[in-house]
Amino acid sequence: MTLRRLAVLASSSAILACATPSGTPVAVTTPAPGEVKQSTFKADGEIFFDAQAAGTSVAWNDFYMRGPNVNMALDSKGQWGGNIGNRNMIVTVKPGRVTGDGVDLFVVQKTTPKGPVLSVQGMYFQRQVWFTIKPGEIQGTTDGGHCSFDLYPAKQPGFWTGGVGCGGSLREGVLQLSGTAANLAQPPMPQLFFALIAVLP
Repeated sequence: MTLRRLAVLASSSAILACATPSGTPVAVTTPAPGEVKQSTFKADGEIFFDAQAAGTSVAWNDFYMRGPNVNMALDSKGQWGGNIGNRNMIVTVKPGRVTGDGVDLFVVQKTTPKGPVLSVQGMYFQRQVWFTIKPGEIQGTTDGGHCSFDLYPAKQPGFWTGGVGCGGSLREGVLQLSGTAANLAQPPMPQLFFALIAVLP
């Protein structure tokens, strides 16, 4: 991985984030019939990311998202509300689309011979977001192009490693997908994508 490649990814993000991606809209994850919120939080999916600094994680189930800087919940109207970092939000989630005040994301999926490819493009509080998740690569940017990442499957199942470039410096990043986060054929929508925005640079 080189800074040149990461710079190309970052410069491409401005164009891609403003475009409408092609593909099949990703279905919204909804609680099973009869499933109710529990008083205690039990995760069924989680991601962890570290780039040679203090690592951070986000966990979720059908009703909640929890992390050091994340506290989101699904309400009775089917909207997700709460905060990610210092951003308070209420978003409406439909197949392939997440919208709210400051949030406008497209989430689509394509089927390829090597497996599903997920694409996320749009705006997140004045930040251009673009990233793709493939069976052999996770790449893009979630900060409008200041930083970019290019990660590949590691030998240990569920782990991805690669370059993270920010402001002309290159670091090694490690991403772990566990539970429902690892099911790219049926990704948790919107949990997985908000979690990635929360932890990736």
